[in-house]
Amino acid sequence: MTFLVSGLIVFFLMHLLPSTSLKISLVSNVGEVPYKIGFSLVSLTGLGLIIYGYSLSSFEALWLPPAWGSMILMLVMPIVCILWVAAEVPNNIKRFIRHPMLTAMIIWGVGHLIANGDLASSLIFASFTIFSIVNILLVNKRSEFKPHDSVSKIWDLGVVIGGLLVYGLIFYFHGTITGMPLY
Repeated sequence: MTFLVSGLIVFFLMHLLPSTSLKISLVSNVGEVPYKIGFSLVSLTGLGLIIYGYSLSSFEALWLPPAWGSMILMLVMPIVCILWVAAEVPNNIKRFIRHPMLTAMIIWGVGHLIANGDLASSLIFASFTIFSIVNILLVNKRSEFKPHDSVSKIWDLGVVIGGLLVYGLIFYFHGTITGMPLY
């Protein structure tokens, strides 16, 4: 569990950085590109520790997930993947949802918490959910929501198609990545 918890701490401390004034100080001292490289390397290290720590974790049941939990997760994951894509490209979803990535992470985390009842999974999914909620609150406190400008509906179609492709890839490779095949 040590690697898993260490990875979560490293990953989330790094991802809280952009929501603080420390980021501005770092960028002004080292420059934008070195900051981004350092951010990426430390984040990947945290993610690697999470994955490695999870792979070492023994199964410790906390509760028995409901039988319908997996079905709910399968229904919400296409929405999650669409929101993940929406966070990265121009689209009209951003006119209505200020934080598509963080919103997706909350849905992803809660869905996985419902479908899994073991300690290691709960640590991961609860951490991502709590982090996303806290980050939304920090960003909302810092500035008011300014909706994005309207863009062509072609972008929206691309977001949906891209999100469904991401979902298909995750579905297909879930077993390889997590050790828990979905089919």
